Amino acid sequence: MQVPSLSRRNVAIFFLLSLGLLTLFHLKPYSTLTDKDWSPLHLDQSLTEPPQPHSTVQPDDASDQLPPPPPSYKEDQTPAPPPDACTDVDFAWLASDRKYWDGWGSKAMFMKPDGNFTRKNVYLPEGDSICVVVLLGPIPAKSSIKPEEHLGPMDSIVMTAIGRWNKLSIELKQHARQTNVYYAPVTFMHADIYYLESRTEYRSYFWETPALHYYRPYRFLSQNKLAVRKKQTDDPEPLLPLCDFRNSQHTTGSWMRKTEYQRTYPLDFFGMFGIDQEDHAEDNRLFVPDHCRPQYISIGQAAQCLLDKTVHVYADANVRRNLKAFASGNRWCNDHQDQACVCNDDAEKHEKWVTDPTVPLVINETWHADTRFYFSNMGSIAVHDYKTEISAQAARVDPADIVILGFGNQDIEERSSSPGHFASIFEDLLLYLTTEVYPTQTIVVRTPQWFCCGTIESTSWNAGRSNAFARAVRLTVEKYQDRVLLWDVHRLGIPDNLCVSGGTPYSKRNVLNIENMMLWSLLCDANSS
Repeated sequence: MQVPSLSRRNVAIFFLLSLGLLTLFHLKPYSTLTDKDWSPLHLDQSLTEPPQPHSTVQPDDASDQLPPPPPSYKEDQTPAPPPDACTDVDFAWLASDRKYWDGWGSKAMFMKPDGNFTRKNVYLPEGDSICVVVLLGPIPAKSSIKPEEHLGPMDSIVMTAIGRWNKLSIELKQHARQTNVYYAPVTFMHADIYYLESRTEYRSYFWETPALHYYRPYRFLSQNKLAVRKKQTDDPEPLLPLCDFRNSQHTTGSWMRKTEYQRTYPLDFFGMFGIDQEDHAEDNRLFVPDHCRPQYISIGQAAQCLLDKTVHVYADANVRRNLKAFASGNRWCNDHQDQACVCNDDAEKHEKWVTDPTVPLVINETWHADTRFYFSNMGSIAVHDYKTEISAQAARVDPADIVILGFGNQDIEERSSSPGHFASIFEDLLLYLTTEVYPTQTIVVRTPQWFCCGTIESTSWNAGRSNAFARAVRLTVEKYQDRVLLWDVHRLGIPDNLCVSGGTPYSKRNVLNIENMMLWSLLCDANSS
């Protein structure tokens, strides 16, 4: 009786061991897969996969305890950028969070100085930097245009930081992985309480072909504010260098109200308001560079700087307005309430130097400078090849000491001209001019307008397209040495300073004086070096 019992027990043990080995043999190892292409645009996935805990988020209070986000993605092949105010921001968590952002509406915010998220207002010492972030909802319609064909990001967003006394334009970058996230490290040089005003103009590269799509920008404000405080120190403020607009850092700045400028800089030339100072204020604001002191250059000083010089100008009506302001001693438009006076002089009877490229604008009678500007009105370089025309004009008039080029605005209006196409043509044209026509002369290249081009009153194309064309000009000029100078009027752009409401792409009248002061700084520094 005992043998069968042992036999049955052995059979049972053998069966269990066999079953265990069979299960172990066929069992596949479990691995957690992370979809590196995950985007908040896939809302069904975001609802089924809540964000993972993350230990670095510091809530404002116990009730604000946030679910930790998934680990940030590592950029394996892209070299790490230098650290800035946005380095420690966890963009992956921001994009995946569904407690404070529903994933649908657009949202702008100031991060904490340490890069962490907060719903509360943020405090920052004057002169420090902070990260601003925009989260965009789903794309309503996808474009078939490939990203690598463009000089701009997928979405066109206009952002302005607005305080009681100051305004500054902010250029956002698109995140490499979280493509609905835009961000920028921003330095705030002046004490104030700021909020972010943003406008999404176009999504999914539709800014490339604005004539085919309605211009219906979506405006939204930041969820929190930034209080910038003056630094508490007994040390005197360091004296900033005089502005040299050949340095790209010297072209960034804020627009400050005149009363605040007088209070902050009471002994500065621009703080002592008279006629000359009023000529450089637009909408009761002055442009204040972040990293340098603006140097006032009067019309007389500019004329003496250009003494006996001949200048060849190939540009559109924007530069014609710059020259007109110079020639009239800033007195061509004195009625600043008249929109036609401030924004549109196209219908006026122009001097002969405007219509005949062989007749110079002579700065001589008043300033005794004997400076001659030969102005040739130029259109789109994508539509018309101007090489032959410029060569003929250069041979027809007095030899040039200085050349001013202003291309791009007319090309922005052309539906068939993409930023990449324009960049290729402009690079070829500039190479031809610097080697074949003007091999020794100083050449100044003006960027396109910040916002181009007014098509119907109170509307326009978009800033995203203008940004891309301006970037094409900057990248081309960077390839040359000091002989080719960048006149970066695009940096002066904020919505308040433009004539879009008047149906033109021009800068308002007094902004021209600031643009001209940048030009005189470039030319006078070039002549003295």
